[in-house]
Amino acid sequence: MNRSTDITSFSSHRQHLREHLDRVRSTGRPLFITTHGETDAVLLSPKAFDELVEKAEFAQSLELIDRSMEQVETGEGRSLKEAIAEIAANLDQR
Repeated sequence: MNRSTDITSFSSHRQHLREHLDRVRSTGRPLFITTHGETDAVLLSPKAFDELVEKAEFAQSLELIDRSMEQVETGEGRSLKEAIAEIAANLDQR
């Protein structure tokens, strides 16, 4: 990514919105929008956004698996059979 060409000011972005949207969509690179030299926002293509969300969801899944493994190792976890029995009991109470 060449950030020097992927940066625009808020004013320029407002004036060239369609051009910027087309460029982000065609290149797949994010566009950094600045105000007074500070990044204020980042414009992503829908594809790049979806990929980012998928990676974040995958990372969360890995964290849950790690936490679950730690619970099993420390004896905090319970068997699948026990968990299902508890869920079934909770469902019957409703």
